[in-house]
Amino acid sequence: MTQTRLRRVALACGAAVALTLGGCATYKPRPLPTAPDLGASPRRLGVDAARLRIEPLKAIRIDPADGLTPVEIAVLAVLNSPDLEAKRRAVGVSQAQVFAAGLFPDPQITGGVDKPVAGPDHETAYNVGVNLDLAGLLARANARRGARLTARQVDLDLLWSEWSVGQQARQLAETALAAERKAAYFRQVAAIAGDRDARSNQALRHHDVTLQTSAADLAVKLDAETQLASAHHDALKARRDLNALLGLRADVVAPLAEDPAEAAYDDATLDQALASIADRRPDLLALKAGYGAQDANLRKAIIAQFPLTGLALAFAKDPAGVVTQGLSASLFLPIFNGGRGEARVQAATREQLRAEYQARLDAADAEARSARAELLGARAFVAQLRQDVPRLEALVKPALAAYDRRDIDSQTYLTLSQAALSRRADLDDKALAARLAEITLETALFLPPAAAKASP
Repeated sequence: MTQTRLRRVALACGAAVALTLGGCATYKPRPLPTAPDLGASPRRLGVDAARLRIEPLKAIRIDPADGLTPVEIAVLAVLNSPDLEAKRRAVGVSQAQVFAAGLFPDPQITGGVDKPVAGPDHETAYNVGVNLDLAGLLARANARRGARLTARQVDLDLLWSEWSVGQQARQLAETALAAERKAAYFRQVAAIAGDRDARSNQALRHHDVTLQTSAADLAVKLDAETQLASAHHDALKARRDLNALLGLRADVVAPLAEDPAEAAYDDATLDQALASIADRRPDLLALKAGYGAQDANLRKAIIAQFPLTGLALAFAKDPAGVVTQGLSASLFLPIFNGGRGEARVQAATREQLRAEYQARLDAADAEARSARAELLGARAFVAQLRQDVPRLEALVKPALAAYDRRDIDSQTYLTLSQAALSRRADLDDKALAARLAEITLETALFLPPAAAKASP
């Protein structure tokens, strides 16, 4: 080979290398954050409901000026949750994996030059070869199918996470509102009881009442204050947990408001939703996609048993000047391994995923039925308490006046007051339990909040 020809080959190789490197990715540093990124005000929250993928929630109008209902809080949690933002990045990873799985295997080019320095032959020898990865080509279709299904699984898992976070935020908002209503009621009761205790204590010093009477009044006051402290604690804890979902600082107070109207799904809708749960719940659909991806992996493992793994084209010239062209193939002999072990592993993994899907489907059905039973029981209890509690509380006010007139003794007044307090607490607790059970049922059935349908 002449020097001119060698230079041309070298230039061609250099150009090929430069072109190849031009298509490669480059590195850019991405430092980690050094401080928390929590909002100091509800105004920090994004309110673009159009970004939601749950259709009925897109129509919800959010205006913090008139308070945030639990349904609106659910939307804000989906849009602003730091954990969900991190999970959305996983979708980008899966999409990149789909891109990678769709690429063809790169051919390999080999070459060499031998210049004789002694002997009878004086020709400069060279060889050029191109190797093709047949195994990679055969595996590409199933690898691409598996990557697409895995990406779908990641996307559906994200949708389920968004749904779960939104519903969890609704439950926390309902809990905070119920606890604040409870605290407001017991604050009034504690004020009345405190005033009564102060007057009773003063009368005791003047020997106008007995020690037993004064102790009874103090017990009513302490009971109300204990209920007030418990409700205040529950409200603060629910708000702190809610702020964590919203990406707000723990001390931020979001302007919560009641839903404008109560709404619920009828039995026919619930029965239909339960029957079609496997076709609608994102986590179950995600497991189906994962099962499909594993089925593609099994097919890939079976095809990988094909013994022909590569082809190579060669062009060479020896020092004697003889030019040759050749074709070679790479094969493995399936005697000891033959890919049977990998195929068995993939088949066993597919069976594992099938069992996991069945277990999740059973759990989803049980969860929905349990929430429905809990909801029916709580609603029946609330309906009864809403009849009894106002009547009991109506008796407490005249009882106080009767006690002042000495028409009833302190034990009677104490028993009646504590009964009213206890039943009011039961009513608030059961009303909250009914609301949480309804949210749990809607979560399990992947039904949009019924309260959203009642909102303007």
